Parts: sequence; structure tokens; C-alpha cells
Amino acid sequence: MGKTRNIKYQFKHCIDSNFKEGMDKHSLKKNGKGNSKIYSYADRKNLIDLSANFANWLKENHSEIRQLKDINATHIQEFLNEKSSNCSQKTLEQYQSHFRKLETLCNNTYNTNVDFHSAVTPISIKNGGGKIRNVMCSDAQYQSLLKTTNSNLKAALILSKNFGLRASECSKVQYKDIKEDGIYIADSKGKRSRFVKAETRQQQDILQQFRGEKQGRICPVQTGSLQQAFNRECKKQGIDFPNGAFHTLRKNFATTKYKEYREKGETVQQALDHVSHALGHGSKRNELMKQYICCPLE
Repeated sequence: MGKTRNIKYQFKHCIDSNFKEGMDKHSLKKNGKGNSKIYSYADRKNLIDLSANFANWLKENHSEIRQLKDINATHIQEFLNEKSSNCSQKTLEQYQSHFRKLETLCNNTYNTNVDFHSAVTPISIKNGGGKIRNVMCSDAQYQSLLKTTNSNLKAALILSKNFGLRASECSKVQYKDIKEDGIYIADSKGKRSRFVKAETRQQQDILQQFRGEKQGRICPVQTGSLQQAFNRECKKQGIDFPNGAFHTLRKNFATTKYKEYREKGETVQQALDHVSHALGHGSKRNELMKQYICCPLE
């Protein structure tokens, strides 16, 4: 890789080295080489336009980057996050697809091992990801809801906001499930169990409130009753949530924990997976997590 060539030229060299007019797309794919080639002038132009745009962005924001091998998923993530303010969700997804293609072209052309695909496509601020943005219960709204005189609802609010429990889990969890270092949630959605660790002093203090010699369920009511109590309290406090929106508390938990994990140095993907597991889901559930995490993925 020539040291005197700038990033824009290096990208263009990768693109042109893998483009030939009239290549048989289907036969190349059949031989397992399809993804390393460019089939049309339109694809070539799209890749050149994006790589040039990205190269200019790097020059302005990371002038220390001189070679393609020094670019990583963090740089791609920063670029996509910045673009999320004025690009539609469809455009952001196209950019991500082009970056995956550029990764393959760079690795094949220069025999490197760059990683662009680990970046996560952010939610478009311009159009909310193409759909109505999911609503999160804010800390101020949570404090207002805690004024409730319904002891079962109050306990459920605390458990959901601080440990990410579903309404159905709040109505099922027992005092014996409250451990010194977290909450054990048994046979929840999909018959899956999980353990949500107490990672902050605030979470540990809450566990201490619930630990004791009491027996049975913490919130001995049906899930529907809990939802109704939540809706009534929202109306009483002047909070406008959709019916059944108890899960807005889980979104607060998810957003708070995501920020904590990023501040600890985890990558976007690591933080997303960490939150996903705490909520009772699996790894690489990025599209689902974007519905829970109500902040930029940066």
C-alpha cells in the first residue's frame, strides 16, 4: 500500500481493481467469489461516492489516519452517527451495506484484515428510523409515578426501571429471587430464565430494600391489573403514554445501562449485547435493541 497515496485514492484503487465491465455476476457467485467483485457502473459510482465522502470526513476528524489498514469499526460508527442527523434510515442502511462491501474489497486488494462490519446502523434522527420513535419513561416521569399510593405498582416501578423487568415478571418475581448481587428471573418469556446483576450502588441499595424474611410474590397482582394501575397513575400525573406502556420503564433501564457500558469502554456491539442479555434477549439483536435504547449509538 503506497504511503504517498491518500485514503481517497486507496479506496478508489480497491474499487477499480475489482470492477470489470461485463463480468458474469451469477457465475462468480456460484464460484464463491461474488461478494469480492463489482458488477455495475452504478455500484461502482455508489462506492466511490461514499468512500470519497468518508475519506474527506476522516481528513477532517481523524487526520492521523493515512492508510486503509488503520481504519476500524469505531471510525465507521462515528461517521454513521454523524450522518444520522440528516440522512433517512434507508440511506444509513445503504451506507452500512456499502461499507461491508468496501471491507471485502480492501481486504482482498491489500491483503489486510480491516473490520468495518462491526459498526451498527444508527437510528435516523431525521425520520426516527422510518417509524414512530419509541417512547421512554424519563427519570422525571418516573419520580412522578413513584408518588402512587399503590404499593404493588410502586414496587413494580422500582424493579422495572432499575432492573429492566417486564410487567409480567414484576407480578411473578418472589422475595426469594432477590439475591445479594442481583435478581433471578425464572421461566419468563419463552420459558427463559436470567440473572440481572446489581452493578451500581443504587441497584444494590434497592436489593437491600426488598431483602428480608418476607415470603411469596413482591407484587401479588395479575399483569393486567399492574398495567391498569400504571395507566391510571399516568393519567393522574398528566403523563401521556400509550395504553399498556409499562415497558417504557424497560427502555429507561436499557438506555441507562447502555450509556454505563459505553462509559466503561465497551464497544457499541458489546454494550448492545450486554443490554440485550439483561433484558432477556440474545446477542446480535441490534434492530430490537434500537427500539429500547433511546439515545444515539455512540
